[in-house]
Amino acid sequence: MAEVTVAIPVYNAEKFLAKAIASVLSQTYQDFELWIVDDGSTDSSMEIAQQFSDDKRVKIFSDGKNLALSSRLNTVAQNVETKYLARMDSDDIMHPQRIEKQLSTLINHPEIDVLGTNLYSINEDDEVVGKRYSLPNDFLGEYVTFIHPTIMGKTAWFKANPYDEKALRIEDADLWMRTKDFSVFKTMGEPLFFYRELGNQYYKKYFQGFGGVFYLLKKNLFSSRYVRFCLRYFIASFIYWIYYIVGKEHVLIQNRNQIKLNGEHFTKFINNEK
Repeated sequence: MAEVTVAIPVYNAEKFLAKAIASVLSQTYQDFELWIVDDGSTDSSMEIAQQFSDDKRVKIFSDGKNLALSSRLNTVAQNVETKYLARMDSDDIMHPQRIEKQLSTLINHPEIDVLGTNLYSINEDDEVVGKRYSLPNDFLGEYVTFIHPTIMGKTAWFKANPYDEKALRIEDADLWMRTKDFSVFKTMGEPLFFYRELGNQYYKKYFQGFGGVFYLLKKNLFSSRYVRFCLRYFIASFIYWIYYIVGKEHVLIQNRNQIKLNGEHFTKFINNEK
């Protein structure tokens, strides 16, 4: 049996999905399963996914329903049989050594429940515009919070700690806050992921999470941890909105990266070739 399942939830991802899938199948570590889980796409995403179905590691699931990300992730966690489970988004690109290096770290540090990585930020043309954290490659420790699609962890942990499906669009932030006191979370300093960030009406993503924020605030009204998170979320939402109005939203996107880079193609950053 494979050691790792990589799960890609998909919703109308036809533009970048083939690149995302290809980056998984091109990993230096090859003993994995790839689950492509459709969430009711209405574009050609599933036709694109079927182009990879000849690979025996690829499993495609499509029931025609739109249930949202948290529901799909919970279903994956409850059904996979591998020891480890890795996240992947349908518009991002894996570094070829991502699985190999994350898995090695988890095996060598069995106390870790969930492991994230540093990342490079890329635009729609696959150009690297920044590095998220200014950390040495050999760093392994607690650092801010996870970037959701970079995580790999123990499947048993995800089975025991499901996402709250009512915390729409902020299900990951809720999961980390809810479990951090009894879990071991670590981040690798090496960027093993190319994370696509597009600075166009990004504020709408924040606004779409308001329902989930109000839900969490009501549920955890006496938790200072949650109150602080919700306040920061609302403030960030309106800052992004104001920057969008004045045509500067892209500045906020770029400033999420501690190191700014000059837009070379992502392949230049594989194997530290810069």
